[in-house]
Amino acid sequence: MKKLSLSTRFLLILLFIIVLFISLQTSLLYFYLRESLIKSSFEKMQMVMGQMEALGRYVKDDLRPVLFRILREQGYKEDFILEAMSTTHIRKQVSRYFKDRFPEVEFERVSFHPINPENAFQDFHQELMRKISTDLSRGKWQGLFKWKNQEYVIIAKPIYVEKMCLVCHQKLESAPQGLVRLYHIKRDFPWKEGDLMGIELIKYPIEKAFSEIKNLAFSLFLISLLSVVFLLFSLEGVFYTLILKPLKKMNQHFRAIKGSQIQLNSPLNLQRSDEIGELAESFNELSHHLYHFQRALQENLKTLETLFESITYPIVLLNRDCEPEISNQAFQGFPYKKCQAELIHKVFNEKREVKETIETEAGSIYEVSLYPVFNQEKEVIRVVQTLEDITEKKKMEERLIITEKMAAIGQLSAGLAHEINNPLSGILLMLNQIKKGTLKEDERQLYLNLIEQGLIKIQRLLRDLLNFSRATELRPEKVSINTLVENLLELSSYLLEKHKIRVIKTLDPELPEITVDREKMEQVFLNILLNALQAMENSPERTLTIRTSQRDKFILISFEDTGPGVPKEIASRIFEPFFTTKPPGQGTGLGLAVSLAIVEKHGGKIYLEERAKGANFIVELPTGEVNAPVRENSHPGS
Repeated sequence: MKKLSLSTRFLLILLFIIVLFISLQTSLLYFYLRESLIKSSFEKMQMVMGQMEALGRYVKDDLRPVLFRILREQGYKEDFILEAMSTTHIRKQVSRYFKDRFPEVEFERVSFHPINPENAFQDFHQELMRKISTDLSRGKWQGLFKWKNQEYVIIAKPIYVEKMCLVCHQKLESAPQGLVRLYHIKRDFPWKEGDLMGIELIKYPIEKAFSEIKNLAFSLFLISLLSVVFLLFSLEGVFYTLILKPLKKMNQHFRAIKGSQIQLNSPLNLQRSDEIGELAESFNELSHHLYHFQRALQENLKTLETLFESITYPIVLLNRDCEPEISNQAFQGFPYKKCQAELIHKVFNEKREVKETIETEAGSIYEVSLYPVFNQEKEVIRVVQTLEDITEKKKMEERLIITEKMAAIGQLSAGLAHEINNPLSGILLMLNQIKKGTLKEDERQLYLNLIEQGLIKIQRLLRDLLNFSRATELRPEKVSINTLVENLLELSSYLLEKHKIRVIKTLDPELPEITVDREKMEQVFLNILLNALQAMENSPERTLTIRTSQRDKFILISFEDTGPGVPKEIASRIFEPFFTTKPPGQGTGLGLAVSLAIVEKHGGKIYLEERAKGANFIVELPTGEVNAPVRENSHPGS
């Protein structure tokens, strides 16, 4: 069907529709004529049946009683005149005269036990009775009946035994002897009043009439079909001249443009003033617009290619199978091209951008960023991947973290020296008393216990200091944020007492444990606490409020001080490296920058909440797993 021309398809479809319509019309006509014929036949046969009934009633109720009386009074030997007294004989004789004019209409009156054997049930009547026996109780049956490939229109009525009928149809001795001798009746009849004696019917073979109707309908169908074929051929010529011929010319013009034989803006000349001409004019306008749009698109594409190639970051367009489709020169010369199949599938499944840090076996660290490319149905069809070698950046971050950590240790050193010196002085004093040997046993045991507690405290302080000063490699573990806060306050207790800081703790006891790097998170909290101490040096009220809570899938830790707050003009710069408002020699300007880097490594964020008085730094940490750097061999590429 697809290989046929437009006009051929149009004509075939139109022919199919018209043939279907003609077939439906002729079928409806046939069934209408058929039903009309049946209805008309029933009406005419009803009239014949009515005349037969009237004739029978006349013979039975008027003629026969008079003849019986006359025959008896005149003393005739014959007591029954068949031609004048038998209702069945008279009806059948009249029907024979009627049949001379209407030979196809037949009247029959048959019985199960007739006086005249000619009126006995035949196979036709037996089959008819099987069909209509249940309907005879209503007094009459009419319908179509098929017998030996011939279809009849039939009206049938039951014949019931009446009292007058029993004169001839019961006992031989009471029956007219002339009738007994005529038909050689040898036995009594079994009838009693009210019995179904037989049926009378009028039948008309209607098959021939049906055939004539079929021939009429078929002739009408053929005439209509021939007329339609002629009409379609005429329409085909008109269709070709008015529509198909200019469409072919337009198609040739399109193919010439596609084959680059002519320019896109070459005009199509049809010299028509009708709708086809308007279509050609619209096409000329469209082709002119597309020509200039194509030129502009080519120029923009060239510009985009230049921009794409000039980007120093390696960029590549990947499909679902991790195969590169487009890449810039920076990617082609980049040392690391291994595709992260799991990350690609993650972008396709979650329909969002994914960033991951990849660490190779050689020690290089790359930041991989993947961005989904959507179609109009909002389905991901491609992924744009950018790569960045952040090995040196990571090393610099680690050095900055260590530098800031050492600065914080420096601020803690005086307090730690005091914390260690006090227990040591007491230990030495108690050891001198023990050496003198003048102590009682219970006093000596008490001193030994106090010496043990002091040494344990010194050991714990030194251990915390050593843990705090470890290398900065991310080592996530399950910890309690509330415990980290308590450890922070214990480590900085001397500084808090020295600066006369009142600490208010509002810690949520229902917080779940989360996965973080314990030492790095303690460093973040310490950096914020030291900033708060510095801010409240000259404040009349020195209160530090530490709160922990949970919101959705994040744990919030806030440090609210009563200092002068952060001026709006510098609030946007406080997380910049080396930016500080402290006097020279009192700060590195790296504390908040390093804290931000550590928190972001954990997938969280740190920000300053605006307040009318004081400052409130809030750390948000996710309750999920920490995105530690992915080793190269943990994600095989495609």
